[in-house]
Amino acid sequence: MLAAAILASAAMAPAAASAQTAPATEAAAPPSETHEIVVTASRREQRLESVPYSISVVDASKLAGAGVTDLASLTQSLPGLSMYDAGARLAGATVPIIRGINATGEPTRGFRNFEQSPVGVYIGNSPVEGYIQLDDIKQVEVLRGPQGTLYGAGSLGGALRILPNAPQLGALTGSIEASVGAVSHADDPSYTVSGVLNIPLGKTLALRVTGKYARDPGFVTAYGLLKTNGTGVTASPVLADPSDPVNSPGVYYNKKDWNYQDSLTTRAALLWQPIDTFKAEFAFLHAYVKGDGGPNVNTDFAGGASPFDANETLPAGGKYSDYTRIDEPFSRNTNLASLDLSYDAGFATLSSTSSIQTTTGETLEDDTYALAGIANGGYLAYYAGVPTNPRFIYDQEFDDHAHTFTQEVRLVSKGGPDKPFDFSIGAFYENQTRTGAWTIAVPGSPERSAAQGCTSQAYTGATAPACQVIANPQDINFQQIDTQRFTDFSVYGELTWHIAPHVQATGGVRHFSQWFTDAQSYEDYTFGTDIPASPHRSTAGKFVGKADLSYEYAPSQFVYALWSQGFRRGGANSVPLTGIFQESPLLASYKPDETNNFEGGFKGHFGNGVNYSIDGFYIKWKNPQIASSLPSGNLAVYNANSATSKGFEAEISGPLPLRGLTYSLSTAFADARLTSDFSYPANNGSGVIVPGLVSGTSGQQLPGSPKFSAGANLQYSAPIAQGYRMTLILNGNYRSTVAMGLASSLGTTSVQRSTDYAVVNASAEIRHGAWRATLYAKNLINSQWVLVPPTQMNELNNLTNEYTVNRPREVGLRLGYTF
Repeated sequence: MLAAAILASAAMAPAAASAQTAPATEAAAPPSETHEIVVTASRREQRLESVPYSISVVDASKLAGAGVTDLASLTQSLPGLSMYDAGARLAGATVPIIRGINATGEPTRGFRNFEQSPVGVYIGNSPVEGYIQLDDIKQVEVLRGPQGTLYGAGSLGGALRILPNAPQLGALTGSIEASVGAVSHADDPSYTVSGVLNIPLGKTLALRVTGKYARDPGFVTAYGLLKTNGTGVTASPVLADPSDPVNSPGVYYNKKDWNYQDSLTTRAALLWQPIDTFKAEFAFLHAYVKGDGGPNVNTDFAGGASPFDANETLPAGGKYSDYTRIDEPFSRNTNLASLDLSYDAGFATLSSTSSIQTTTGETLEDDTYALAGIANGGYLAYYAGVPTNPRFIYDQEFDDHAHTFTQEVRLVSKGGPDKPFDFSIGAFYENQTRTGAWTIAVPGSPERSAAQGCTSQAYTGATAPACQVIANPQDINFQQIDTQRFTDFSVYGELTWHIAPHVQATGGVRHFSQWFTDAQSYEDYTFGTDIPASPHRSTAGKFVGKADLSYEYAPSQFVYALWSQGFRRGGANSVPLTGIFQESPLLASYKPDETNNFEGGFKGHFGNGVNYSIDGFYIKWKNPQIASSLPSGNLAVYNANSATSKGFEAEISGPLPLRGLTYSLSTAFADARLTSDFSYPANNGSGVIVPGLVSGTSGQQLPGSPKFSAGANLQYSAPIAQGYRMTLILNGNYRSTVAMGLASSLGTTSVQRSTDYAVVNASAEIRHGAWRATLYAKNLINSQWVLVPPTQMNELNNLTNEYTVNRPREVGLRLGYTF
């Protein structure tokens, strides 16, 4: 009560000052935050302050003002929400994190190990993954804490709901917008083109079509690239002297603005509403993104000769420089088709959501320097020959595909002051197939060793004729293919009892029945290992629950207490149990994990436009799942024993004394740690299983999210001339350091951390009738921070010291027209 009273006192002061200074009339009132915010997170419309758990809402104007274009930039603008950010390149390997509920380290591969995400992400009512631009969005709802009853498996730490604008009957409307910007350290400009068109098709049909294309230029200069014969993981280097296939150097070049990204997102939605009580909406979304490289730089290399070719001299590193032997293109194609049906039966609304989603990604990665640096190059001879191939390339390709079908049916009662009970019941079905292929190649090295006349396999310390590099006819030396199938059927229900006019209690339960199969094959041509796919199966059945109590102690002022659970499926790893890549049977499967959330808080809305919320939480996490690359190179998911996350979140927004000036402040703190030790035996990379090689220690901070984050936003809107209005926005966000993993699980004795950072964005918009012009700046102070530090430090004279950094400042102009 004391916290609520303090917030209430602070909230009333701006209103009084504003009332004293505001003019009697104004031709065009500025936008304000006096409206009540409505959310649908509980499957029915509710006022934000009446929802008895922590939830944040970001509408379209706030998304634009904060420079939010995708999920990664959204996580940078909302405290308590985070993810490893390496651009769309690693969209298949990164997931959002809420309240620190994540134990997996920063991604070292181009895709995840296919464990379920700890946060459910939805477009409308349909689960989605992949890379999607946030365009033509009504609002985003961030549900913090486990949401197992209504949102099912995969909402272990919370859920994200992205709500697109729906088609409108009887209205021909639309908008077009274009922007161009200058990015620091980039020669090319950034630009976007987008459009929205809402078309009425008679009285009962409406079509809404949206599209957005964006070009994000690179800002990193890549040095030391080799020209290749074609593209892809098996493309061999071009010889500078074709007459000497043994000693010829490659053909080298550098690439400015290397790490560019092009993205296209389109969506079409058709609404049919033949009667007031029934409507159907079919929607199809297509998103495609492609690019090259990543936001990686090397500031530590002092310059000098290449470790492979003394004739190649590399310049010293710089703030926006990197080194790579090949281009690293990537692409991702995502499609989502959904059908939403809704029927108002009077006492309740019956609805159905059917969806089919596919996402396909391909990422090429150069690991030449990394391999040469491991164990001082102890493995280099097997792949680069003897003497070392001057054109040596060791590249990897990651290909992933997922096909997901979901069907959900819900019956949600209509609430009202005269009804003692509200209910939501439903059933959910999901069928998913995922495949992932990891391919490693040494293009050109086998042909070079053949030209040398090598007769036996190269090895460390060998001399000719023991110089043969062994691979398949396409120069592939390793390939792993993983296929997973997952089925989930669950039923759920929630019942709310309005005990008194201002008191309510809710209880909920969900039951899962799940089936999972994993089959993984290995082919290692270098060491003569061929392990065919062998299916591993697991099943699970589980109940999760929820209970909350809320009290409206004053008009639109609420206090609540909540217990909720989250659950995530287990699975199988299909790691080999024999041969040089063998692993312990203890790593052949992993258990489901679950969370218990205990939460309490205050929320409210005042008539003068002030909204606030403050809550504290404590989460107990049983069997946290950890995905990693094992010391042998095998990919696996395994369990720790226990962890906790405890902290608080607070938000307040509203008007300031100056008419037209509004603010919002938010902060979050989550201290997420292991609470017990764990260890597993694992292959040390030489075929020997070593006890305790993979482990974690009680007290270690969980990776992937900052302990503390905060955000602030100021907006001022006022008329500047007859028919003209100006809106100024300034916002800033802060994140504390982030752990990159659990030490022993990364094969190290210490944990790498990101730097803490603060980012400031600003915009100035002028509107006149249907026209608008906006001058914007992202990362206004042009600060650089390290998102991911190097995993291999101080090898090859620091050539392996690669840092993942944020984008530099972008300043641009955006023009739009609405009709």
